[in-house]
Amino acid sequence: MSLKSRSDLKIYIISSVLGAVAGGLTLPLFSFIIWFLQLRVELGETFGLLAFGVACLVAGIAAGRMKNRGGLISGIKSALLLLLALAVVTLITEGLTGEFLLGRLTAAVICGSVGGIIGVNKR
Repeated sequence: MSLKSRSDLKIYIISSVLGAVAGGLTLPLFSFIIWFLQLRVELGETFGLLAFGVACLVAGIAAGRMKNRGGLISGIKSALLLLLALAVVTLITEGLTGEFLLGRLTAAVICGSVGGIIGVNKR
């Protein structure tokens, strides 16, 4: 592994961790909003997907800011790393389904790429 690829891997890992933290903070916020509005709805899957999208967006922004080039690809790579971690944890805890993976893959590609573009272009 060359020095450049190790540096890139470090960037993707750091940005994915930042995204995971942002996604982890998003879920309690959504739960508080539902509790505050006293809604009697079960939106766990929807909020999970939305929080994962936020995590991928933040991971893409962080990767784009750290690399300063190639925001689209950098954002997708960091979001896919986050998806890989989520898939491993899900596989261990409750089993992985195709529907779950397809929804998260779509969110990872879209949100990660948008985040990477935002991160590169943000001054």
